[in-house]
Amino acid sequence: MTRLGFNNGEKVNPINRATRNNNPFNIVYGPAIGASNIEWEGKVPHNPEVENTFEVFKNNIFGFRAGMLNSLTHYDKYNDKTVEKLIKRHPHIFDKNYDGEDLSNAKNWELIKKSEKNRKSILDGMPKSLSALIVAQRYQDKTGAVGFEWENFSQAMDKVDEELGELKQAINNNDLNNIEEEIGDLLITIVNLARFFDISADLALRKTNQKFYRRFNFIEKIVQKNNQKIEDISLRELLNYWEKAKNEEK
Repeated sequence: MTRLGFNNGEKVNPINRATRNNNPFNIVYGPAIGASNIEWEGKVPHNPEVENTFEVFKNNIFGFRAGMLNSLTHYDKYNDKTVEKLIKRHPHIFDKNYDGEDLSNAKNWELIKKSEKNRKSILDGMPKSLSALIVAQRYQDKTGAVGFEWENFSQAMDKVDEELGELKQAINNNDLNNIEEEIGDLLITIVNLARFFDISADLALRKTNQKFYRRFNFIEKIVQKNNQKIEDISLRELLNYWEKAKNEEK
């Protein structure tokens, strides 16, 4: 296992360490090349932004080794600014002379980004390519980091119940615009509930989509085996097949 950030229990300033090509990317991530697992010794900046960035780098390393070995100089230059940014944001890990506060906590991380990028809001900077579920979860990660957060999952669950009640009221009023709004409110509160259990709402939904596909495909196979047309089968019979699909998975 490759360990980054410390040497014999002492902080390491990678900028001052001799490395291949004297490149910051190699300084921080070079030891990861060829490794199947990476672990930071000491304090780790546990937040989704850092973990996602590190995962991207790790994937880039192995993809680079496979098909871009002739482009080392270009690849190093491409990553210089990002590596320098990570080092700057984590002096408590890399700078042995740093005596300030631990910057790895989520609150400091979000506020530092807002200041560095001159953003109007800590919610700015979200890639447009992300799914709505991921954006909802990251928004609440960010606002939670600065204190806009329920104290426990029970309060988050109460909010889900509250939003469900408001949705039912909108349905009773047959107010389509309000129904849409309340469905959105319910979804974001459910996403927030997932956060209290360290569950990715997006991943949870992906898994459920796969499960739904698998079970309905089971129904289709039964229907085909019985020489039936699925559009001619009653809902009651389809639900019976659905139960059989669920039992097959147990």
